[in-house]
Amino acid sequence: MKSLYQYNKTKLIVSLALFILAIVLLFPLILNTLKPIAETGVTPDRSFGYGIEKLAEIRQIYGQQGAKIYFSTRFSYDLIWMAVYTFFFINLLAFLLDGLKAKWLLAIKVLPVIAFIFDLFENSLCSIYFFNGQKTIGLMAALASRIKWYSLLLIFILVILLSIYKIYQKMKS
Repeated sequence: MKSLYQYNKTKLIVSLALFILAIVLLFPLILNTLKPIAETGVTPDRSFGYGIEKLAEIRQIYGQQGAKIYFSTRFSYDLIWMAVYTFFFINLLAFLLDGLKAKWLLAIKVLPVIAFIFDLFENSLCSIYFFNGQKTIGLMAALASRIKWYSLLLIFILVILLSIYKIYQKMKS
């Protein structure tokens, strides 16, 4: 497991290639599959900070057929996307943190896994909510979504800051 978090140029290149391929090839497949519900213009996956009211509205718009489509895409295409972005961000952070000695910085490398876990929670909870409408499940989905998005936001901020630091170190030497 430790080798997953260590910088390796080949892994970084492979993860970047997979990330780009997923955006170019996987996203159009997802959008095509989601077409029946995508035309509604609402999905919890691209929403930051939705609440139970918004989720209830989406549930009503989707209906049973939309819930089935949502479920099938979340546990097929979306699992692949989550694995790809997690692998990419782990390797990107490993590259940016390479050579830094502070032990607490190692904790940063687990942020992509946290985002993955809460993305999975969100998808699972939304799927359950779309089928049964239990308010508690919807609230838990909204919380999981926020944690996922905050984790991803923190990753993006850290990538920017660590990139600036890495460039500064290169220019200094």
